[in-house]
Amino acid sequence: MIEEFFKNQYSSTQRSVMLNALALGARELASLPIISQALQPLATQRTTFPSKMLPPVLHRKYLATSSDTALQPLLGDITKAAVNRSQEATADKVPEVVRERQLRIRNPSKITEVVSASHKTSVPPVQRPPGTVSFTSIAAEWFIMPFVNRFWVFLRDEQTREERTAQRDVLYQYRGAGTGLILNSLILSAFLNTMTILVHASQNAPQWLALIAPNTLELAVTVGSRQITRPVNEDSDNEDGSPKGSKSKEASVLTSALNLVLIILDGCLELDGGHSLGLEHTALLIGAGEWAGQVFNMLERGIQVTGVGGIHEVELRSATAGVLLKVDQITSKWRRSMVDVSYGTN
Repeated sequence: MIEEFFKNQYSSTQRSVMLNALALGARELASLPIISQALQPLATQRTTFPSKMLPPVLHRKYLATSSDTALQPLLGDITKAAVNRSQEATADKVPEVVRERQLRIRNPSKITEVVSASHKTSVPPVQRPPGTVSFTSIAAEWFIMPFVNRFWVFLRDEQTREERTAQRDVLYQYRGAGTGLILNSLILSAFLNTMTILVHASQNAPQWLALIAPNTLELAVTVGSRQITRPVNEDSDNEDGSPKGSKSKEASVLTSALNLVLIILDGCLELDGGHSLGLEHTALLIGAGEWAGQVFNMLERGIQVTGVGGIHEVELRSATAGVLLKVDQITSKWRRSMVDVSYGTN
């Protein structure tokens, strides 16, 4: 399905169905709920013609997940939880709060029964059923890394086609962000949202810190900060002094890229406190913080991004602030080690 997604023979609706299948299938393999709290009233109150092949329980599940916007409530729950953890991190610096939390969540020690060797030999071996495949064991090999690598190959081919037709008239120039194509803002934002859900579901994978987090972070920062397709006017900077491509990039793509960065940084903080990302990928971390800072300053100055307004403006500001907080948490914790490493490599 990942290979078929990058072929130029499908419509935007068909590609959205592919992305929904990948995201919801990954969450189901990871034993995570595939229906958000916001969609549960919709599944119970929505009246439509029932399918004749499915039982009522599966029919309600089909109604809740068949919508093109099924991923948006799930993504909202994930990003909201990440932002809330950033706010709770300030409470960890207070000793009284830390002690109260440890007393509340500390598990009591359990007594385990020691079985003698003679008892083990007398009990016949039990035939165990074949174990089910978990998403964390196949996430890097079959879901995330093929998706990331195939996107880089596709982007290289699209940029090559644009360069070959750049000297022609405007009518005959090829644009990779055309209507219905993958680099269009609609499909590109949906691709980044699906990648966010896949990364969040695979947080307990053994390859997450070393492979998944840095590669997906590089993808998000590149798509969100750089002009990946040839713009209509190739000016060096915008008239108001903002970076090139910042205003021309759709707000939905910026929000999706920042949400992906937010989930990656939150996962790194949860797993090792940002140690591997801060020391082994320092330039990538600092680049993500500088990009988020530029977007935040641009929004504070009142510069309007293309397509911003309504819910997109609120989500864009929230995602930008969340990324800045996560980057500050990691850099403030490992700043001295990051400086030592940078001096050592030079």
